[in-house]
Amino acid sequence: MHSLSKYFPASLKSNPERITFLALAGCISLVQVSIAASQILLAVVIAGFLYRLRRDENDLVWPTSIMPPLCAFVIWTLIAIFASPNVMLGLTATRKFYLYLLVLLVPLILRGEGRFTWICKAVFAVAGFSSLWGLVQFASDPGRDWLHRINGFMSQWMTYSGLLMLALLLLTAYVLHAGLRRHKWVVPVAVLLVLALILSLTRNTWAGAIAGIMVLILMRRPRAVVLVIAAVLILYAVSPGLIKRRVQSTLDTTDPRFHVYLTALHVIHDHPWFGVGPKNVKYEAPKYKEEKDFPEGLKKIVALLSDPAKYQEEEKEYKDWLYQHMHNNFLQIAAETGIPGLILWLWLMIRLLCDALRCYRYARGNTFSSGDALRREALIASSAAIAGWVGLMVAGLAEYNFGDSEVLTLFLFVVSAPYAFLPQRTGKGP
Repeated sequence: MHSLSKYFPASLKSNPERITFLALAGCISLVQVSIAASQILLAVVIAGFLYRLRRDENDLVWPTSIMPPLCAFVIWTLIAIFASPNVMLGLTATRKFYLYLLVLLVPLILRGEGRFTWICKAVFAVAGFSSLWGLVQFASDPGRDWLHRINGFMSQWMTYSGLLMLALLLLTAYVLHAGLRRHKWVVPVAVLLVLALILSLTRNTWAGAIAGIMVLILMRRPRAVVLVIAAVLILYAVSPGLIKRRVQSTLDTTDPRFHVYLTALHVIHDHPWFGVGPKNVKYEAPKYKEEKDFPEGLKKIVALLSDPAKYQEEEKEYKDWLYQHMHNNFLQIAAETGIPGLILWLWLMIRLLCDALRCYRYARGNTFSSGDALRREALIASSAAIAGWVGLMVAGLAEYNFGDSEVLTLFLFVVSAPYAFLPQRTGKGP
């Protein structure tokens, strides 16, 4: 390992540190290829962390501010599971808790110059390869429709496009703060990512990517927002009919998702405190397709889209697979864990955003005394976290991406990285 140490960040001083760091880099970058490989490597990260904990317990700086909302959300999820109609099924959702460990592990392992950008480059390399494979898939069958989209190395196009969106936002943050002059390799990677994302025909990630990039431009070069808007309009103008039809269909109120959203509201209305439990939504939601009467509040919402009686007849035409989840982060979490669970999740998400914003302000301020290279990394990490947060939330209005293990893995890495750059006592709440 000593002969290879020159390829690692200089801040890594020992072989156990390098092994743990390399496992984290593999966990995050290879999630774009295989969730199994990613989670095996996460186990290696945990083992390496426990070894370090035994030796350097006093040197570890914990991201304390995120602990209360994270623990509260986990505890309430467990309560919702034991209050659900199928507890054993609900308990399978606790596998996601394994990924939540990234919120603690990432800041501890990334503390040191060059570590964050090293992993970023690993993510970009795999993302470029994944994008290229997606383009090959499209070239092999250009006549694809929205039910047969490119999916890269993933089993589902929603997962694929969600990963592309986050990788593109991370790449944009990187180039805005690291500069293009010495990083010209960014251009071909960005082209691959953008093309693959467009050809994925996935509207929610298009919206998330545009929103995240707009936020990054506003933070760095506000006047350039006009150029971004112009670029989006030009891309739309020169796009083939298939792309334009996907964009135009966004305003179609006959989209099956609207039926799912209303069903979700019905589920939440009947189970406001604990929901129906994680993993139980896909079995409980279809039962509402046969009910004759909506709650009074929902009747008004349905009336805005169609006649209630007609709506119920239309809803019966949709297969139960459409109700495997509620295609919306807010509605899915409320349906699974009740309104209190949704509030706790929002607390967690808002805490992540506030801490990323604080890291960004700290990195731009005069009190940052760790050198220009680390300042640049802190700016990349914090701005990427803010953009990734915006992207996930916007895309999550039309997809339950917080429940996608692959997307969640990359997202948690991006939003946890800023904690590595906050001073020891700045990690606390504002």
